[in-house]
Amino acid sequence: MRILQIITPRRFSGAERVCAQLCEGLQRRGHEVLVATKPVPDFMGDLARRGVAIENVRVQNKFDFSRPLAIARVIRRFRADIVHTHLSTASQWGMTGAYLAGVPSVAHVHAMSRAIWYIWATHTIACAEAVREYLIRQGRPPERISTVYNAVDLPAPGGLDPAEARLRLGIPADARLIAVAAHLSPKKGIHVLLRSLAALRPRFPDVHCAVMGEGGYRGALERLADELGVAACVHFAGFRDDAREIMGAADVVCLPSVRGEGLPLCVLEGSVRSRPVVATELGGVRESVLDGESGFVVAPGDPQELADRLGVLLADADLRERMGRAGRALVLSRFNLEGQVMGVEAVYRRALETKQSGRHRPQAPGS
Repeated sequence: MRILQIITPRRFSGAERVCAQLCEGLQRRGHEVLVATKPVPDFMGDLARRGVAIENVRVQNKFDFSRPLAIARVIRRFRADIVHTHLSTASQWGMTGAYLAGVPSVAHVHAMSRAIWYIWATHTIACAEAVREYLIRQGRPPERISTVYNAVDLPAPGGLDPAEARLRLGIPADARLIAVAAHLSPKKGIHVLLRSLAALRPRFPDVHCAVMGEGGYRGALERLADELGVAACVHFAGFRDDAREIMGAADVVCLPSVRGEGLPLCVLEGSVRSRPVVATELGGVRESVLDGESGFVVAPGDPQELADRLGVLLADADLRERMGRAGRALVLSRFNLEGQVMGVEAVYRRALETKQSGRHRPQAPGS
């Protein structure tokens, strides 16, 4: 198939990583892929590294009504068999452009998103069952939504030595290390984790936390860390190319989000590196963290519960090892790239059959 992927990135984050590795996997299976996107250097660099073709298309807001015709021209020029959109703005205009060009479209929903943005899709992919159920509750037809789990690349053999990882961040080699990789915004709940660290420090004076990511909330978080007395053990490392390797060298991977998650990649990245994960119960987290087996699932916004669960793991190396093994086994069985690509291919075939039969019509939620 000739597949046009359309995405509207603001940064190189989860949806962009999913898109890039999916494109690479589709090309390995013989498909021709073109990604239409606005330029985000890290994302475009990753696509180029994977050998994926890129076209610069300006799709950046929901009020630019010239976009469907521009996208339809790209579809016709590329001779796309199917259009696959990521994120709501790309889906709004990409699906409309596909409809104008007479090509079926697949919308990929990466988080708990409003169903209204996907009514023009021939078929919809949800990144987790929780996301699919959320769309159905908004009135989307169940038969038009398939769950295809996110996947992560397997780590290269060997990996980064834990002592070297700590040295890169100025952390003592024998420290207990919690790692979190997330965009620094209020919804990611790093402020909750900082309060948990303040509760943990009396019991674990050697605990450190690597916070990998950037965002406008960084200054507020640094001030909070100082107010809580944990600034010396919190390392704001910014965006790092080696973030996944540092997660693999940590004792525990944490995602303390308070809202907005679909199926977070950092959970899978930690698990595939045999790290136990503590994450909040949002979106598909319970589908990717087996509570009490591969890590712990906690309530969003509760620093004491988060501290309690982190403390259980920091105190027990054997438990960390057992949970890490269980998490890796889960990722290899449920969140592998081959399964993701084959699942997406099946959705493409279904969308093509729907379009050919003439059954597809835009349908508003609840209609």
